[in-house]
Amino acid sequence: MKNKSSFTMTISNYITLSRIVFLPFIIYFLVTDQRVIAFIILFISLLSDMFDGFLARRLNQESETGKMLDPLCDKISLIAILVTLFIIGSLPLWGLIIIIARDVLILTGSMILWKNKNKIFASNSFGKITGFLYGAVICAFTLGWQILGTIILYLCIPAIIGSFIIYLNRYVRTMKGEYAG
Repeated sequence: MKNKSSFTMTISNYITLSRIVFLPFIIYFLVTDQRVIAFIILFISLLSDMFDGFLARRLNQESETGKMLDPLCDKISLIAILVTLFIIGSLPLWGLIIIIARDVLILTGSMILWKNKNKIFASNSFGKITGFLYGAVICAFTLGWQILGTIILYLCIPAIIGSFIIYLNRYVRTMKGEYAG
């Protein structure tokens, strides 16, 4: 039986929160141009993002808290790392703007849905593909691989647009009371 009560802390939720703990270290090592160390910590953080959901399902500990914490920690980490990569001259401004705009809009919509409809969407396939591409972009730019990072960033554009359209459609349908999923 899945635990759906509010604000339940589970092992996977603590793993999710660990991404926020990793964040200052990633930023420090990026700013001090210790990119390999930043990459190693970033990679561990990305692995924890994959592992926490798997563990929650495996231990039958899925919770509303986890459904809120996971995307929130993802967005905080994503924005902080992208802004840092931009500040140190690795990430182009246009890449920063499109990624952050999409994610801020989705996060805002999610918070409105949670407040008004007590509903939290799980990530869909398109969102997961976009998240994977974001991880690849961040890894490439963290390692200073500008050309590869830029190529992957261009590949992200259709995924960013597609996933945003899917989220927007689900949001509008839910607010109208037409979507129960």
